[in-house]
Amino acid sequence: MRVAVVTNFIYPETLGGTELYCYQLVNALKNNGHEVFWFVPNFSESVTDSTFTDTGVEVVRFASLQPGVSTSEAAFVASSFVNEMKERKIAVAHFNEFGGFEGISGTMLRPTKAAGIITIVTLHLPHYLCHTGTLRYAGAEVCDGQVIPNRCGSCIMFTNATSFENLNMRMAQLARKSFDFINKHQLPVPAKLKVIMGRFTNRLPFIEALKNDTDAIVTLTQWFKRVLMVNGISEEKIKYIPQATPDDIFVENDGSEKRNGFVFIGRVNQEKGIQLLLDAAIKLQKKQPAIFIDIYGPVPVNNQFSDDFLKQLEKFSNIKYKTLLPPSEVMRVMLLYKAVILPSLFTEMAPLIIMEANKLKVPMIVSDVPGSAELVRQYDSGVIFKYNSSDGLVDAILKIENGTSGSFEFKQPFENNFDHIARKYVEIYASVDKSVVTT
Repeated sequence: MRVAVVTNFIYPETLGGTELYCYQLVNALKNNGHEVFWFVPNFSESVTDSTFTDTGVEVVRFASLQPGVSTSEAAFVASSFVNEMKERKIAVAHFNEFGGFEGISGTMLRPTKAAGIITIVTLHLPHYLCHTGTLRYAGAEVCDGQVIPNRCGSCIMFTNATSFENLNMRMAQLARKSFDFINKHQLPVPAKLKVIMGRFTNRLPFIEALKNDTDAIVTLTQWFKRVLMVNGISEEKIKYIPQATPDDIFVENDGSEKRNGFVFIGRVNQEKGIQLLLDAAIKLQKKQPAIFIDIYGPVPVNNQFSDDFLKQLEKFSNIKYKTLLPPSEVMRVMLLYKAVILPSLFTEMAPLIIMEANKLKVPMIVSDVPGSAELVRQYDSGVIFKYNSSDGLVDAILKIENGTSGSFEFKQPFENNFDHIARKYVEIYASVDKSVVTT
């Protein structure tokens, strides 16, 4: 069977969770005897180029010159994509990433399906439906994820508008009533409002494309399945495949070694809740000054928040930025610490780092965003604290430090590996095309 895994970028050129997931998936499909291609846009020039991963999977960089928003240019990219698929006799196009008109777009689903190619979509990021990425109305009230124009527009406008969540929500509620009034009476829409509303309008056609132009949609978590259903996608079309543990586990943890401190591994930005780490460290310095937090990860270039944050770290001895870790060292570093902290302010789908820590039996401390909380509960692998609460984070750290958190089971289901995941995907491919061979 010929399968194309489709993303905007490939691993290890880009070190994101989606790219790592797809790297593991293409290798597992290949090892199970299937002919696999990795399709990505060629952003450098408008020709198709072909390279190979280190494991011998062909990477097809189809012609795509960052077309902007022009309909004709978007049509060129879709045509280039489908032609390369047809030339290689691809049976299944497995989309794992979308990036608007700059790369893989939801508008590419329809021509792909029209060409007789099976279209499978795995959704790795909640922000495909939620513009703010928080699934919290105005940053304050938990949202069900349904895309409702005036509600979403007012949320976008007032999320983080001030440092007071309740005030933000009241202003958003007032704005929503104003938007409803404007629509009801067909009044002129101010230019600034049009810009704000335009930030989510592409979500509606994307949802329609998921409904009409896909053969199956895969979700890595149960909570996001509910989000898809509330947006009108039929339960029959949605397939749940739990997140897997990457296969390159280099070390094992028998629990006998001495570990100290706490660690954050990830992007050093506001969305990951990085400021909460500093706030928690300041409070810990008064309560238990021996506790320390180390930070590893990429720092955005010319980013005011990250620059200011790193300067603040210099004032404190119990929190330090260390370095950017190569992927091969992440799990080794985890074993040096008592727990891994993931204090996200944005909604996580199903972070691979939680699966890695679970495999190594290193506890996680996560904020109660849906994806992180679901995984930690599912595998009994750590402590969950209240969203955006430095006091909650401090309490969670102290529970681990002082041994009052209780024991964790660190459940290790045998099927949580990419060989099993690949077989589950092939079953889905076969369910929509009986000519697909599953063995």
